[in-house]
Amino acid sequence: MKVIYPVLFYEEKEGGYSVFVPDLERELNTSASTCGNTLEEAMEMAEDLIAGLVLDAMEEENKIPKSSKIEEVSFEELEQKLDIKDWGYISKFKTYIVVDISAFAEKWGKELVKKTVNIPKWINAKAESLKINFSKTLEEALLKKIYKEE
Repeated sequence: MKVIYPVLFYEEKEGGYSVFVPDLERELNTSASTCGNTLEEAMEMAEDLIAGLVLDAMEEENKIPKSSKIEEVSFEELEQKLDIKDWGYISKFKTYIVVDISAFAEKWGKELVKKTVNIPKWINAKAESLKINFSKTLEEALLKKIYKEE
């Protein structure tokens, strides 16, 4: 499944790009902005932002926000909402970003996978007496190990 949203890009004077996805911000009532040091990075960050917000909506069984036509997305409306008096940007443009949600879901989705583990009986008894959540503890330990080794 693919989604497509109009996205606003601002090239900043100090370098880099600020990126906004008004449809997601409005429909999900959340911040839908990101940035990147280069245009390529900003576009990749926009894809990640869209994928993450749409996946979250899907997993919470909410409707996927409808996409506006690019002509309906306004720089002026965003700038008024942000209330920035002297926004130093070099240029601004809008474009559509297309995201393959299926590919992101396969890679980053929150679908749970059942695993069977073996631990010593005494650890099991002690952990249960302390009401330790085994799944959460294993997930946290795996994340620590994964990101420590990268």
